[in-house]
Amino acid sequence: MSKKVNIRNEEWDFSVLENAPRFLIHRALQWELDREIGSGHEPFLKTSECRRALSNPDALKGSATGVVELGKSNAKTRPFEEEISFGIDWSQPRDELVRQFNNWLDEQESTGRLQAKPALGNPREAITMLRKISILRLKKDGLSQRMVAETFPRNQNYLKSLSKINWTTAAREVVKACKNRENRLKKVEQATGCKNWKSDLY
Repeated sequence: MSKKVNIRNEEWDFSVLENAPRFLIHRALQWELDREIGSGHEPFLKTSECRRALSNPDALKGSATGVVELGKSNAKTRPFEEEISFGIDWSQPRDELVRQFNNWLDEQESTGRLQAKPALGNPREAITMLRKISILRLKKDGLSQRMVAETFPRNQNYLKSLSKINWTTAAREVVKACKNRENRLKKVEQATGCKNWKSDLY
C-alpha cells in the first residue's frame, strides 16, 4: 500500500530555479528559510514575483535585485529594500572604490542586514541549500530517499540532484542555517526598530 503524501510539489521541487537568474535563486532561498522559521507565507514558487521573473527575467529590472540607482527603481518597493545615500569620490581608482564598498558590506553583515553565504556549494551555493530544504521537507513528510523516488516518478531529474547530497546531514545544515537566519532577523528588528519581522519586513 502506497503512502499518502501531503507535501505539494511547490514545497520541495525547486528544479525551475536551477537555471534562473542568480538574484532570484538567492531571493528564493531567503524566502524559504523565512518560511521554515515561521513567516507564514506561501511557497516562493507560488508568488507573483517568482512567476513574473521566470516568465520574463527583465520584469523585475528597476527593483531591488541587488543594487539600483535611486530614481530608476519601480515605485513599489520590495521586501528588504532600503534607500541609502553614498558620497563617492570619483577621483579614486576603481579598485579603491570597490575595496571601500566591500568594507561597508562587511559591516552590514554584523548588523544582520546582509544575508550570510549559505553553507556549501560554490558558486551555486544557494540552489544547493534549496535542495537541502527539499530533503528536510520530504523527510518531515515521512519519506525516505528510496520512497521519494517511488512516490514522485515525474520528478526524477530533480531527485537525481538530491541523491548527490547526504540526506543525514542535510537536515542538520538547514536547521543551522535557519538558526543563523533567525538571529540575523532579530538583529534587523533591533537595527530598524520594527517589532516583528514577519509583519514589518514583508
